[in-house]
Amino acid sequence: MAIEQASLGTPSIGRWEERLLVANRWALILLLATMAVLVIANVISRYVFSYSFTWVEEATRYMMIWSAFLGAGVALRVGGHIAIDTLPGALPPRAARLLRALIVLVLAVTLLVLIWLGVEYSEFAWEQETPVLGWSFGKVYLAMPIGAALMLVHLGLVARRWIGTGEWEKVEGFDPQAL
Repeated sequence: MAIEQASLGTPSIGRWEERLLVANRWALILLLATMAVLVIANVISRYVFSYSFTWVEEATRYMMIWSAFLGAGVALRVGGHIAIDTLPGALPPRAARLLRALIVLVLAVTLLVLIWLGVEYSEFAWEQETPVLGWSFGKVYLAMPIGAALMLVHLGLVARRWIGTGEWEKVEGFDPQAL
């Protein structure tokens, strides 16, 4: 199941990067689809059969946390995070590139700190259990360091282009700046 390079908007995308994107997107699709099915089934069960599955709310809450962290890197690739870009646009090209490089550096350091803190927090909470499912909270909190590491990889893959041109990847039919 190959994604056409043109649809990713990056003509020089490598095979492993394509696989990373496909895996990341499918993980998000599966998480969101599972959440939707569980919530809809629980609503139907509640109103039709007067029975609610108590574990659905907790499970979907943790799936939402994982979705947010796993999706952050994909959103970064297309410029989907909130940003103020008037200053780089007002600067001369060289100064704008330096500012974007500084932004990438600050973001990379922030993500490294998130990875470290996320691992610490996961270790701290590993023995605690969620109230209904009895899952380890540490596994839930692993979303933070794994998501931050994944976002750092995505940042590394798009940073050079963004620093040089200020352009994000283009995905056919999707423009986050138009939202």
